[in-house]
Amino acid sequence: MSKGTGRISDILFSIYRYIVLGIFLFINIWLFLLSIFSTSRLTQDANEYTYYTFDYFWLHILTLAALAAFVYFLVNRRILQHINAYYTRNKKAYIKTRNICLIITGIIGAAWVLLTQSHAGADQYYVLKAAEELRNGDYSAFQYDGYIAKYTNQIGLLFIEYLIGFIVGDYNYIFWQLLNVVMVVFTYKLFSDILALFNMPRLACLLAPVSGILFFPWTLYSVFIYGNVAGLFFAALSFKYALLFIGSSDEKCSVKYLLISGLAMMLSVMVKNNYLIFMIALIIYTVAEMLRRRNIQIILLSFAVIAGFCMQAVIPKLVIEKITGCDLNNGASSWAWIDMGLRPNAGTTYADGWYNGRIAALYENNGYDTKKEAVAAKEEIKAYLELYRNDSKALVSFLSKKVASQWNNPEFQCFWITNVRGSNIRQSSLITGILSVKDNSAHMNYLNILQSLILFGSMLYAIDAFFRKAFAGTTVLPLTFIGGFIFHIFWEGKCQYTLPYFMILIPLCIMGYYHMAKRITDTSKEHLLKCGIWAAVFIFITIAFNRFIIIK
Repeated sequence: MSKGTGRISDILFSIYRYIVLGIFLFINIWLFLLSIFSTSRLTQDANEYTYYTFDYFWLHILTLAALAAFVYFLVNRRILQHINAYYTRNKKAYIKTRNICLIITGIIGAAWVLLTQSHAGADQYYVLKAAEELRNGDYSAFQYDGYIAKYTNQIGLLFIEYLIGFIVGDYNYIFWQLLNVVMVVFTYKLFSDILALFNMPRLACLLAPVSGILFFPWTLYSVFIYGNVAGLFFAALSFKYALLFIGSSDEKCSVKYLLISGLAMMLSVMVKNNYLIFMIALIIYTVAEMLRRRNIQIILLSFAVIAGFCMQAVIPKLVIEKITGCDLNNGASSWAWIDMGLRPNAGTTYADGWYNGRIAALYENNGYDTKKEAVAAKEEIKAYLELYRNDSKALVSFLSKKVASQWNNPEFQCFWITNVRGSNIRQSSLITGILSVKDNSAHMNYLNILQSLILFGSMLYAIDAFFRKAFAGTTVLPLTFIGGFIFHIFWEGKCQYTLPYFMILIPLCIMGYYHMAKRITDTSKEHLLKCGIWAAVFIFITIAFNRFIIIK
């Protein structure tokens, strides 16, 4: 590559890096300030009513100050350095410690599944039921007014449950939930591997499985059989092997990494269409890395991922159409989800832009005609946009409430998904106590602080990556988060859909705290001046935030 072409590549990559990290930092500050000044809570019934409460911001600040002081002590006494040196010298000890943490997470998840035995309900149940009916020759769910015919986005998950159901049987929700536990455990293992590929020290890599114990909502999501857990596992697997492919110089290994990454992303999108955002982020990232590394072969990863996407979009649908004889080309229009996602709420049930039954009603009212439904949805979307354009207060209120309802609920519905489902057993007093309002408040308070710590750490990552050009090759994670944040402003809102993106912040926050630990003992005038400037900027942003971001 010529010097001129290389210079253009550097400029393009710099533009990409500044845009991604700038937007990510803006979103991160928004969510962090939301977290320390307010908390969004959800009723424990099926109404999913969200209410917003003020928070004790000083408690969050004191916790962060205490954490900084603790880290300073550990660094100043060289305790962290000694621990990291020990694990660097002793790979077996590192693997043993990591595996113990992963096993603890697995035990917590399996215990939650077996002690709650929470039924699969709503869409989870309908997909399992459709898979059962497909195996037994009942094709009613695939007729024009059936569940799968309406929601053709469920075909991928249905296809997998259909095939595996021949082995595990019908409605074997315990099997699927325990399988989720396995994937939760390996997701944290993949986070640890990804941190290692980002050249993080072993102590930092150990913090990923430790976070699986501390931040338990994702583990409790094992009872949720809706592709969320599997989708993140396969996406993380795809990211890991994409990073291995990009950094590999061995041609044979490169081919293997390429195929695994493409296959894993295919399965991620297949089990949950929303993971298409992860796929798009990976494609954009490969283009950026091609520019940064000046290696045209990296673009092959994009082709592999796109090929996998095409296969999962075509093959399951063709097989099911062949079996049932039904045409699955239509279904509810994607515009209906945007219609629902932009809809302000009257305040009685659900939060702004959350699920409200609008999709099915609009589809049925338009005679199960996808095109007519799309036209009707677009008309309503146009009316919402006109409202927000003409009424700035309505726009601010909608954005504030929708973002807060999805991203500022520290439990991310992890207790709600169990509370609203039945069980075949009489749950123990331990479980009913955990799910009770009294104990749930204690868990919420703990998660509320932990959420702020994660957001602050990822904010430190963004500052380092943006201003100090650190972590140049890590932008696939913030890029994915940006995609999820923007997508769920327009799409159907739920905490259970935003949690996978929040999970991405865990490795980012570990990197952020790692660099804080590296610089925390720096008392040079230049460093102290920079810290002072940042403190002043943050105070200004905080004042502006409390002035314009209104949640009532």
